[in-house]
Amino acid sequence: MYTPTPKGEEFHNSQTKNLIAKGNRGGGKSIILRFDAHLRALTNPGANLVLVRNTYGELQKSHVYFQGLPWGSLKAEMQLLGGYFNKGEYICFYPNGSKLFLTYVGDEKAATRLLSAEFLAAYFDELSTIPWDYFNMMCASVRVPKGRGWKPVVRAATNPLGQSTPEIFQFFIDKDEIDYEIYPDYNPDDWQCIIINAQDNTYIDSDEYLKDLKNRNLPEHVRKAWIEGEYVDESALFSFSPTKDDKPYHVLRELDIKRLVKNARIFRVYDHGYKPDPAYCAWIAHLGNRYIVFHEKTWYETIVSDIAEEIKEIDKELGIERVVACYCDPVIDIKTGQDIRTIKDIFEDHGVPMDCSINNREQFASAVHTALAEEASPGVPRIQIYNNGPRIGCPYLVKAIPLQKFNPKRPLALADHKHDHPVVSIAYFLISHSADERRPVLEKKYQRWMKPTIRDKWILGKTNVRSKREPWQ
Repeated sequence: MYTPTPKGEEFHNSQTKNLIAKGNRGGGKSIILRFDAHLRALTNPGANLVLVRNTYGELQKSHVYFQGLPWGSLKAEMQLLGGYFNKGEYICFYPNGSKLFLTYVGDEKAATRLLSAEFLAAYFDELSTIPWDYFNMMCASVRVPKGRGWKPVVRAATNPLGQSTPEIFQFFIDKDEIDYEIYPDYNPDDWQCIIINAQDNTYIDSDEYLKDLKNRNLPEHVRKAWIEGEYVDESALFSFSPTKDDKPYHVLRELDIKRLVKNARIFRVYDHGYKPDPAYCAWIAHLGNRYIVFHEKTWYETIVSDIAEEIKEIDKELGIERVVACYCDPVIDIKTGQDIRTIKDIFEDHGVPMDCSINNREQFASAVHTALAEEASPGVPRIQIYNNGPRIGCPYLVKAIPLQKFNPKRPLALADHKHDHPVVSIAYFLISHSADERRPVLEKKYQRWMKPTIRDKWILGKTNVRSKREPWQ
């Protein structure tokens, strides 16, 4: 009745508490998800499980009636398994007493109606389309009585297109920038991802299927999600490509920092975060008409004097002898009337000079967009970012740029975002550095015949007459 693909078998055998199957369309993820529920229900008598989709229509198309399998409906599928499907209540009853509840989120009321229940496992199909808060609320019902020997799990499948995609990457894939005050028990080992693409599905002609999708003139973000399995937010403000033609583009994986620091002009940028946001500093190398952001540092709940001292220590570790300028938010130089010294004053008292930039979100968006879009030379963008792992280079900046959106009320402006500090910092540099780099006006050059004549004395009648050789020649 069901023979899993190799990736499907890997999914079924996983002992991870929270597991997601991510990839492009055509990988058979929904079938794998539903049959994982069948397998778990049949091997744990008397268990309750739940299968969730975002809307009622999607639930019907993907799991109640479906194409690609010969029996074509969940009713026939349950009969083959020895049980039955109650369409009125949307419950699958198995012969060993287990039950699989089918539901959809729809709205907050729908998401909370099963909170009082207990489930051995919760299955979320196309998790990226389900609001992350609703997902967390429903996961609270994944619990089992003591002594049963059961292991409660959460299983999900999705392609990277939907409102919860950033959180999916944060928890299941990147596993960084977790707010441990909100999620104190988060353990990265409990969150795993398996990539399942159409090419892994041995039951379809993946080449023909993907070729058909390519010919449908899909929007860019949909095409990347459905065909390439990549996440592109349709409301994203910046066009950010870590690689292009299989070569590093906006993101560099290899960089000789010692050589870079020795041969480039070094700048710093700083954005002062206020709880719960972090303070952020980045180091930028200026090489002719290109910029490379090669190091970053964040601080949470740290006093300014300690940040200043650590910035100087990082300068020494990187081998930086001179920083041309450190651009910052002008807000940190505003006196409130209560403070004798501003934040900028404290930095400068501790040996970290600051230059105030401009705080304007339209200019932020324009400056970053231009730097990402322009090329210093063919195949080399004007700004690049070094990132070679979770703690090497600038992983926070690489993560933050694709998350930025435009402001719906001010489409040319960068919208507020909890992860906008790295992008805002880079914008300070791009705005202020371009102004500082303007060439001074050159002294006006005079032609030889325009130079004034030099005479020891004035002679009547010779004021406007030039001899063959003038004294100044």
